[in-house]
Amino acid sequence: MLTAFLGLSAFSLNNAFQASADSAQRKQLTNIKHSLLRDLEFGEAGLITLDKEIHPRFNIPNSGLYAQVTSGREIVWQSQSLLGIFLALPAHPGESNETFSTIQLNDETTLLNLASGIIWENEQGKEFSYTLNISEDLDTIMQQKANFQLSLWYLLGGTGVMLFIAQAFILRWGLRPLHDVAIDLHAIESGEHQRLSKDYPKELNQLTQNINTLLDHEHSRRERYKNSLADLAHSLKTPLAVMRGEFETNHNTETLRNKAHEQLDRVSALVDYQLQRAATEGQSSLQAPVSLGEIINKILGSLDKVYQSKNIHRQYEIEHDVFIHADEGDMYELLGNLLENAYKYCNKQVSIFVSQHGANIKIHIDDDGNGIPEHAQQDIIKRGKRIDTQAEGQGLGLAIASDIVEAYQGTISIKQSHLGGAKFILQLPK
Repeated sequence: MLTAFLGLSAFSLNNAFQASADSAQRKQLTNIKHSLLRDLEFGEAGLITLDKEIHPRFNIPNSGLYAQVTSGREIVWQSQSLLGIFLALPAHPGESNETFSTIQLNDETTLLNLASGIIWENEQGKEFSYTLNISEDLDTIMQQKANFQLSLWYLLGGTGVMLFIAQAFILRWGLRPLHDVAIDLHAIESGEHQRLSKDYPKELNQLTQNINTLLDHEHSRRERYKNSLADLAHSLKTPLAVMRGEFETNHNTETLRNKAHEQLDRVSALVDYQLQRAATEGQSSLQAPVSLGEIINKILGSLDKVYQSKNIHRQYEIEHDVFIHADEGDMYELLGNLLENAYKYCNKQVSIFVSQHGANIKIHIDDDGNGIPEHAQQDIIKRGKRIDTQAEGQGLGLAIASDIVEAYQGTISIKQSHLGGAKFILQLPK
């Protein structure tokens, strides 16, 4: 781009100078013509004399400035500078007309010629037709043009080199932060660092923050995978030990079959739980926002059909549609577990209230069931601990919900509801 700009500038300036030089030379020849016409003396027989000195160069042979007056093919008057020089003059331009043209001498010198048609009438009314030719050597003006071109290319070339150097320096300085980012990323790949830690210009803050968010999200996900596998391996030891003991000591086939089914169901539940825990995406501002209102409406529509026989009266309030940067599957799993828990253990009433407070979203889920004793509330959230046996899966569902909330850096708590049962309070960052 810079090269094109400088080239175009040089072309434009050179053309402008040449046009100006040509115009100045033509104007000079026109002024000399006017001076000659003013000072030339025309005799009665048409003879021309010139007593005054018009231009010093007219008196110097081969000076490069020449003047000649002709009548037809006859030379009536010429300057002393034309001594020994023959001009191949152009045709008569016509009365009161003038033309510019280039002519060449025998030595191939190029001249710019002004030919002007003149009509003179003597006292007897006789008219005489003349052609006034004024010629100037173009070598001088051509040399001036060549010198200007050379100076122009030197000037613009030097300016271009300086601009290229300055541009290279500015680009190197401007791209240095990106080079630092690349170095930091290489350090992260090699395990030397966990995240981008340098101070970067404000223009790169959003980029580096997003990269760090992505790195933290990936690190958290790897930790969940690692912990889930470790917990799964530990959890499987108990049912496997129970089954091994039963095979060794119990010889009753029916009892053995029932015990095996019980432990296999436990193993299946543990695997499902740990897989769900590992698959939780976790909080990230890079995820596309999803509508909580739409998710809750779909879940409630399904639960109303499943528990139609209980004739549950539900109340659902949301200030306005709330969006959260989260994985849609995680939100279905979290809210589905909590809402199904409310439907399952309520008597007749379920209440859902969703609100937004600054950068956080609050969700209240109430039911009119038997509630959860205060001493067991923290245990059932932290470990999914079963406190009764009225329905299967309560502990596992709440454990999954608790893990999802923790992965999204939110909070979950249980209180006594105004309806008489349990109140689950969720707080999640947007």
